[in-house]
Amino acid sequence: MKKRAVSLALIVMILCLPFAALADDSLRLFFDSATDLLLNTRNVTLNGHAEFSLDGERFKTAELCYVQDDTNSLLQLNLRTPRRNGSSKPDRESGYTVIANGENVYVMEVIYPGVYKTGSGYAQSTVLRNTVQMHLMTDVIRMLAAQADTLPGTDAVTVRPGASGGKELRIQLGEDVPDLVNTALNLVYQFAAKRYFGMDYDQLSEWAMGPMENAVTVMQGILWNTKSISLKQADISAVRDDAGRLEQVKGAVALYLNTGKDGTRQLDLSFRLDASDFGGSRVDRFDPEAYGVRLADGYSLPETAVEAVPEKDT
Repeated sequence: MKKRAVSLALIVMILCLPFAALADDSLRLFFDSATDLLLNTRNVTLNGHAEFSLDGERFKTAELCYVQDDTNSLLQLNLRTPRRNGSSKPDRESGYTVIANGENVYVMEVIYPGVYKTGSGYAQSTVLRNTVQMHLMTDVIRMLAAQADTLPGTDAVTVRPGASGGKELRIQLGEDVPDLVNTALNLVYQFAAKRYFGMDYDQLSEWAMGPMENAVTVMQGILWNTKSISLKQADISAVRDDAGRLEQVKGAVALYLNTGKDGTRQLDLSFRLDASDFGGSRVDRFDPEAYGVRLADGYSLPETAVEAVPEKDT
């Protein structure tokens, strides 16, 4: 659950990484800084905002705060979803707070106030889990560097000095990108869909797809009915500080969705992600009293969190 939530902001960044892996050495440094932030940094704070629209209608807004402190982490995700059928009622609010202390995970959900749930997983000390397939994805992205000279336009990519002594990268692209770019986008999209949403496109046939309106949520409709994606437009900027660390990524991306039953739809993403407090971020051990919550029915404390009960004298 933890990394699925983080994906709402970071998946946008992952989808945009191919455009940062270009031929110029300074641009390669941006790609290296991005992968270092996500896969190698053990102490950092991320704050993000993302807005998702389908065919011009917003369907999700996400606000994210994520803190990595070695094998401890804190995620706070607030989601706002417009009500369907043109309702004027306020957005539905959801989201959750997830604290990981090593292998022990504690979850508090907005829709279940006053209680927390427990779970367990592998202890993780970086923002994204580094795996063999993740290495393959970064290798695919790096391959785009050899094709950088095929990008259309002389101003597609610019680098200039940043305000804090580092460098600022800006990427502006249209739908006339080489086929290799869209192929890479699809590989990364399907990898992210499987990792964060359990969507395995190797198990999905086109005949099994249905109209997107039949899905319970818009996101579910996109995942279950998209055969491929392609770039319509991208305007992205990234800032690298004078120490070589990626401190901000923001922009807007428009993607064409080639669906099984609804023809071509358009997905628009606008986002901003700020990285700060490198080496100074802190996550304490989970304390239910600090959050005013009790253990939910049907859940038990992790063994390492259960205090020993003194034996009675006999």
